[in-house]
Amino acid sequence: MDDHGASAAGEPLDSATGHVHIHDPEAHVTAVETDFEYFRRKRLESRVLHFLRRGIITFADLLRADAEREGPAWGERVWPDADAPIRHVEDELDRLVRGIAAVTVPHAGAAPVAIDETRKERGDYDEFFRIATRGLGQGTLTERLAAVDAELTDAHRLLAAFTNALLARGRVTEEQIRQRREQLETVSHHNGARIVARAWLDPEFKQRLLTTGRAAVRELDIPPGKLGRLGVAENTDEVHNIVVCTLCSCYPHDLLGNPAWWYRTDEYKQRIVAQPRETIRDMFGLELPDHVKVRVHDSTSDVRWMVIPQRPSGTEGMDEDTLASLVTSDSLVGAAVIEPPRPQA
Repeated sequence: MDDHGASAAGEPLDSATGHVHIHDPEAHVTAVETDFEYFRRKRLESRVLHFLRRGIITFADLLRADAEREGPAWGERVWPDADAPIRHVEDELDRLVRGIAAVTVPHAGAAPVAIDETRKERGDYDEFFRIATRGLGQGTLTERLAAVDAELTDAHRLLAAFTNALLARGRVTEEQIRQRREQLETVSHHNGARIVARAWLDPEFKQRLLTTGRAAVRELDIPPGKLGRLGVAENTDEVHNIVVCTLCSCYPHDLLGNPAWWYRTDEYKQRIVAQPRETIRDMFGLELPDHVKVRVHDSTSDVRWMVIPQRPSGTEGMDEDTLASLVTSDSLVGAAVIEPPRPQA
């Protein structure tokens, strides 16, 4: 919604109960299928092949480290509600992405591997070496959920064998993996800050982010979390964007951490829709110029929004990590601007 109340995004919410359900299951399942194919081919299987080719592990190591499937088969599961099967595959995808990241810590004695070499190995430049897709997305929604669950189970089994093989070879330690997992599971706005910093430095990435949302985020190996689509709005000299969830507190937690206390209040939800400019001034102390348009984006269970704040002056020459450290959680939803860094004394 902008100053005049026009909707900027969003699916209908269940106003009768005030409880958000998945209104667009197709979008959620498609997102899981697409992300799974990306991380399986470009992060898991290509990494296993890379280690095998260089003798870091062997096929025999993988066979010795293989683990049996855990948990009941899909057809034997009992779900508490219609959302549960979708949330289950979203959780399993999230666990897979974090697991892959946890074992990519540098192994003992490893020489640095050039990014371009990795791309060659996984077939980015040569179709012959490209890992085939699984052909997900066929059949009814129930059949697709069962298929992607089976693929996720197999991927977890490969990841477990890969991890155990690295441990057995002494290429990685339990402590390294534990520390990495703790780091990945910390809930904060760090992932969102990384996204913004990359967008500030890479105009092509920023354009992909604005047009594809979730697909662009994959490039940074960030777990997608429970969202069907990610909406991204950029603050400029002419437009200031701010995010709200009008009926609940929908928020991309995995990207932005936990929302601020005010995000959950009825006062904010009601005022930001009715009087966005005045609310931004009164609640956050931001006096926006009259020529700047204000757009309010309504997050839902299916479409969740984040904001790319304007890059502050005085940050020329800063690297990605330094820029990310400037980004605040409030700025990621449009409730703050990022001040220029203070000069070093």
